[in-house]
Amino acid sequence: DAQGKEQLLGTDKLVQVQFGLAKVPTKTSPKPVRVEIPHPLHKVVKMPETPDDYDDRSDSDEDDDDNLEEAEVCIIVKEESKPWVKDMVEKFPRELGCVKKVLGLQSLRTKHNRYQQRRELLERFDVFLCDDRILPMVGKAIGKNFFEAKKQPVPLKLTRKEALPFAVQRTLRATFMYISAGVCINIRAGNTGMPTQELNENIQAIVAGAADKIPGKWGNIRSISIKLPDSTSLPVYKKTPEELEEIARLAGSTWEKAAAQEEEAKKKSKKAAAEEKKRKKELAAKSPLVRALKKQKRAADEEVEAEIPAAAVSKSAKKKKAEKQAEKTPSKSKAVAKDDVKSEKKKKRKQLEEDAESSKKTKKESSKSKESKSKEEFIPSKKFTGSKKGYVFYKGRKGVGYYIDNPPKVDKMAMAALARLANTPMKGFRTPKSGRKSGRRGRR
Repeated sequence: DAQGKEQLLGTDKLVQVQFGLAKVPTKTSPKPVRVEIPHPLHKVVKMPETPDDYDDRSDSDEDDDDNLEEAEVCIIVKEESKPWVKDMVEKFPRELGCVKKVLGLQSLRTKHNRYQQRRELLERFDVFLCDDRILPMVGKAIGKNFFEAKKQPVPLKLTRKEALPFAVQRTLRATFMYISAGVCINIRAGNTGMPTQELNENIQAIVAGAADKIPGKWGNIRSISIKLPDSTSLPVYKKTPEELEEIARLAGSTWEKAAAQEEEAKKKSKKAAAEEKKRKKELAAKSPLVRALKKQKRAADEEVEAEIPAAAVSKSAKKKKAEKQAEKTPSKSKAVAKDDVKSEKKKKRKQLEEDAESSKKTKKESSKSKESKSKEEFIPSKKFTGSKKGYVFYKGRKGVGYYIDNPPKVDKMAMAALARLANTPMKGFRTPKSGRKSGRRGRR
């Protein structure tokens, strides 16, 4: 199909208007920007002023230019919108005859998910239209080749079914501009087969219409050129940086102001986000669950406070009273204050001495108890006076007498190990089997 088109078009080549920018745009968008031109690039139908005037049209209306070729259009829509769009194409064959395919979003994802399939789709159609409600999803599904070829789908509003023919023809009558992250913007103005007058009018309309839609406007347009896809550019407008600054100053819009406006917008957005977060917290605090949890926490805190010993509370109360009394009697002399400090030091010393004495007493008592225990371990006796429970009479290290009977502790694990050793035969020892004679067999 592409070769057949080239043979029909002959040597006609695309004519573009190239804008050279002084600075890269801060805000880029893959969404096409519409630029009105007086002479369309494709074959279109004479359209009424509004979609409601379709009933008054006559069949004698002729095309604007029979020399132009009809564009092959592909419309990408939602799956549920696909049936009624096809019905509209059949109902309006004259206005929508250029629509060769109605493609659903799900079909685009499943039937054109490979690289080769997307390339074939790109080469098959001249213009791609899309429902504006699914434009972000379509951009991810078509791939980068559509963006490189500047054939990304043009958004259409498909909320009104009757307006579909009007929207398609209006799109074909215009050209589009794509603002990318670079200093060059190319806009299609026509082809070399168009009359010179029409091509000149299109170029002038593009220069006038696109300049106001470029970021920075005339203060950012460094040059305007006309070029073919495989030719050098022919400059028709050029300005130096100093001249651009003067234009920007006269226009009253500078890049610094634009940057300041962007910063203000960012600050406003951050402030709005903080307010929204605060509002959500307030709403969460008003919820019954949060209130119940807070009430439960308060009750737990009250219980903990109630468990504090009364002595600590009384001490704190005494301290507060003492502080209040000191505030009431500020005329106290320094000598009295020193006497109070000395008396407190004496009291502390007495407490330390008492604590030391009490610790000594406890040590003596513990030593006495140990001695009593050691005495109980041995009862001296020169003669055996009879058996005593828990004692054994013999001559030991402390002499003749009764000693505490300490029976040996049996290790159960050791006994079990000995029993296992007794049951297992020794290595290299054979027990004679019943029914067999002992000794070595001889050879027969």
